[in-house]
Amino acid sequence: MAVSSSRRVASPVFESLDLTPLAEFDCVLLRGLPGSGKSTLAQALAARHGFVHLEADGHLSVAGVYRFDPARLADAHALVTRGTVEALQAGGRVVVANTHVRLWEMAATVGAAALTGRRLVVVECTGAFGNVHAVPAATLERMRERWQALPPTLAASAFRFDGLKLAAVNPNPP
Repeated sequence: MAVSSSRRVASPVFESLDLTPLAEFDCVLLRGLPGSGKSTLAQALAARHGFVHLEADGHLSVAGVYRFDPARLADAHALVTRGTVEALQAGGRVVVANTHVRLWEMAATVGAAALTGRRLVVVECTGAFGNVHAVPAATLERMRERWQALPPTLAASAFRFDGLKLAAVNPNPP
């Protein structure tokens, strides 16, 4: 199920951002803390390059209003995984935008790309746009403390979006 949103990619940063390096991939996994630009970047990829935009937040709305419910979170992630596999198997391209703080949280998307033989790229979003879901500061800090760096196998082709530009991550700087 694709995420539908009334929010538009209105920021000049996103309108002028060159997304062509990501358009070469079939599956784009976006990770970052709330407010880092994941959803807006996913919306831009969907609008400009035809990606299906999936994220757990899209399954946590009730009557069009976002309501975080930990009891529904596992189901929301399962629906994203199912949507990812279905879209990739059908030949579509997918952008999955979730926090993915710990590496195991990325496993389903990484596995879906591997299962379907599609090209995967990870983008770490580090912008500071303010989180639209009012995640408390203490929760954000706990997420920062639990953050796990990408392993070299994923970092080799990863990108970073700092809120202004998209840049390839170089895991082995000179």
